[in-house]
Amino acid sequence: MAAIAAFQRALSGKVVSPEEVRRRHNVCMKCPKRERVGRDMSTISKFLGMLANRHRVPKDVSGSKCGVCGCSLMLLLPATVEDLHADSEEESKKRPETCWMKIL
Repeated sequence: MAAIAAFQRALSGKVVSPEEVRRRHNVCMKCPKRERVGRDMSTISKFLGMLANRHRVPKDVSGSKCGVCGCSLMLLLPATVEDLHADSEEESKKRPETCWMKIL
């Protein structure tokens, strides 16, 4: 559901600033939990991210996902705080201290 909300808000331009996208991008690109997209990532998350944010997010993350929550970075990077999902207790333990999602 969070992916659909993020998609709808992104389509209407309700996303974080380009500077915040770049800041998050820089954190994610250094993250040991960043993974290449595989079959286990939601096809819907990837597709929605590409449709809504192809002009907002650097292309080098189009094939990446968060290894903690499995979300497409195409959806995560521009999402407002209201559109981010809450980590489960297990996800929170796995998320690196340097993660921008943990710092919010």
